[in-house]
Amino acid sequence: MKRILTSCLATLSLLACDSTKPIDPPPPVDELADCTCGRLEEDLLREVPLFGPAVRADGTLAPGQYIVSSTCLKMKTDAQAQARFRELVGPIGEALRSQPGLMAVAFASSERCQAERTLTVWKDEAAMYEFVTGDAHLAAMSAVSEVSRGGSIVTHWSDDERGASWEKAAQQLGADEGPFY
Repeated sequence: MKRILTSCLATLSLLACDSTKPIDPPPPVDELADCTCGRLEEDLLREVPLFGPAVRADGTLAPGQYIVSSTCLKMKTDAQAQARFRELVGPIGEALRSQPGLMAVAFASSERCQAERTLTVWKDEAAMYEFVTGDAHLAAMSAVSEVSRGGSIVTHWSDDERGASWEKAAQQLGADEGPFY
């Protein structure tokens, strides 16, 4: 069964998130030991392809220089943490829908590794930080210990359109020295 995030993020209709859907039981902790943010999971489910104002009709990002950001959140597997995560992503999705300077966004998850990933593309660093310091994102950042089992990380880099990929995101996350949360 797809995780709840799939229904929550599929079209950024986050307010329509179905919080009553059952969640598959989490994998045993020892199965999570080889899960790292620096390597894409084999079962990575790319719920939403890259979309936004800079995404062309063929699904590729328009040529240009961007700030690319990626998050890898290693989720706690209990029902309370999952419910809290759903509470937090709704306002973030609402903020992203109208965020000035957001050029593209994509979401992915791994059920086996109990991980959620984001990939965002920004016009510039100022636009990215405007979102990061907004109410919805600050609320989520302050609650990350409620949903993360540790080892979660976020990073950003300057790149052209070719650098806005899950592969590059994993490489950047794996090379980043933290902080981890």
